Amino acid sequence: MGKLYLKGLFFAITVGFLGFVSAYYLTIKVSDRLINQEYIKLEHAAKQISIRFQDAIDISVNDLEALQAFYSAKQQDSTQDEFNQYMAVLDIEQRHYIQALSWVPLVYDDKRDEFETFLVSQQSDFRIKARDENGALGASKRKPYYTPVTYISPYHKNKAAQGFDLSSSPTRHASLHTARDSGEMTATSKIRLVQETGESYGFLIIAPVYQKGPYPKNPQARARLLLGYVTGVFRIDTLMENAREQADDIGLELTLHDIEKSGNSLLYGQAQDVVAFSFDIGIPDRHWQLNLSLNKALKETIESPSIANWILAGGSLISLLLALSFYALQLSIIRSRHISLLSQQLQIQNHELENTVADRTKALSTQNGILNQHVERLESQKITLSRLMHESEFAKRKAEKLANDLARSNQDLDEFAYVASHDLKAPLRGISQLSNWMVEDVEEGNFEEIPKILGMITGRVKRLETLLNDLLAYSRVNRHEPNLALLDCTELIKALFPLYSPVSGFKLTIEGDLPTFYTLKAPLEQVLRNLLNNAFKHHDKSEGKIIISCDEDDSFYTFMVKDDGPGISSDHYEQIFKMFKTLKSRDEVEGSGMGLALIKKIVEHYHGRIYVESTLTKGSAFYFTWPKTILDVSD
Repeated sequence: MGKLYLKGLFFAITVGFLGFVSAYYLTIKVSDRLINQEYIKLEHAAKQISIRFQDAIDISVNDLEALQAFYSAKQQDSTQDEFNQYMAVLDIEQRHYIQALSWVPLVYDDKRDEFETFLVSQQSDFRIKARDENGALGASKRKPYYTPVTYISPYHKNKAAQGFDLSSSPTRHASLHTARDSGEMTATSKIRLVQETGESYGFLIIAPVYQKGPYPKNPQARARLLLGYVTGVFRIDTLMENAREQADDIGLELTLHDIEKSGNSLLYGQAQDVVAFSFDIGIPDRHWQLNLSLNKALKETIESPSIANWILAGGSLISLLLALSFYALQLSIIRSRHISLLSQQLQIQNHELENTVADRTKALSTQNGILNQHVERLESQKITLSRLMHESEFAKRKAEKLANDLARSNQDLDEFAYVASHDLKAPLRGISQLSNWMVEDVEEGNFEEIPKILGMITGRVKRLETLLNDLLAYSRVNRHEPNLALLDCTELIKALFPLYSPVSGFKLTIEGDLPTFYTLKAPLEQVLRNLLNNAFKHHDKSEGKIIISCDEDDSFYTFMVKDDGPGISSDHYEQIFKMFKTLKSRDEVEGSGMGLALIKKIVEHYHGRIYVESTLTKGSAFYFTWPKTILDVSD
């Protein structure tokens, strides 16, 4: 006997273990799926950041090309006023990511004095400047030629750079020569700007301007025909500002690298060990790379989704309950077999005893006293046998009840899995999609749709809350009050009607007498309340009539709840009693689709039935039966 119990326990543990393994596997799959989806969203957002960053650079290059074309056409005849007018056309003040645009002519030493005199007539403090050994700005020393910043815009925040000889800086000088000899735009490496007083760095984009005539085809011709340069000045921190704000909102950290032949130069941010997304940035004559990494909070949120933990916890609990139910079923089966074996043994013993008594009766007719003792013993064994047979029948019924409970538990588990995979996810997907729309609107600066989207999100949350409440009520159908109560159905209907009637235009009619009897109040009240609510909610008019009546037979009352609403097509008579089934969309009639399913489960739990009779446009009548007497309250 002990071995059989151990065997049942082993099978129960095996079932529980397999259930836990399945739940753990499902948790891993769901977690991986969620993480993958989040990374896809982040990759899309990161790509949008890189595209907008590249757009800012491309617009700046276009502005610089326009300024290059302007000076190629004007040559050196333009003045400060003409330069300012052209900058006003470009609206350079609104391009916050551009520090400055400037004209840098090539000035030979024999023309320096004449050049400075001309510029002083426009800017009284103008002079060609360079940094000395200590890094201080001062008058440039004499040398064969100069490339001074002559005109610059915006002037008020770049005044310190006017007159600075770009060729006096080795980095700038190398980029000037590269642009001159190649005839193409060139970007410098990371430099400290003349007009910068803090610790920030910047870079220049330089475009050469040549004398009018055929375009020079070799470096020597380009050097001979060079007039000067137009330059775009950029502060890296300012250029990265928009991208950084977008990345901060998402939870990403930015780094910008200049991939040089001599090595990787960090332009912005702090070096990251792990890079989530990387994008190449096109800039004249250089190779930049924009890297995006997940910050600690975002990484923890993505890689440890809470829903996965809930799935694991729920699956583990279900596995434990399944194992306990299986073990209880095994114990019942083992006990039933043991009782059956005892019954067979008693029958054999009884048969042997009868034979012995018959033989001794024939042979020992004189020993009546001994025979009487045997008869009494036989009667005692019959009583014992009867008791054991009764216990066997009781154990059999208990085993059948446990089997039914297990089947019902499996069905509830299947329904829960359906809800978790479909109906519970539907509002969540709606909320996720609406949130994505709202993020896109915020990023695009479109705030007009935000209140509408928030209202839609609130509606989805309320719908999810209603669904969860109805699921909870559905799961508690088998749990009811342990005591019967005297229930006056007429008073109950009169109390419920004003609670659910939407307007005063609805009229209640009770035909005949409704019963007063002892029953379980809560489940019957739940059925009547849901039917009244269903009649009001799906009515297509502002006024109407609700009729309630009751008939009876030997064992059941038959209640009718009738309305004069739009009616139900006969094609939907079975569908309306299923979980989450509604004839109209939830946007037209708010509800979870659980009302009639809950009613059906309650009525059938107490061995009743529910059905509907309806004619389109003429209303519907719902009938359900309720037992007059509930004998086993704990059933």
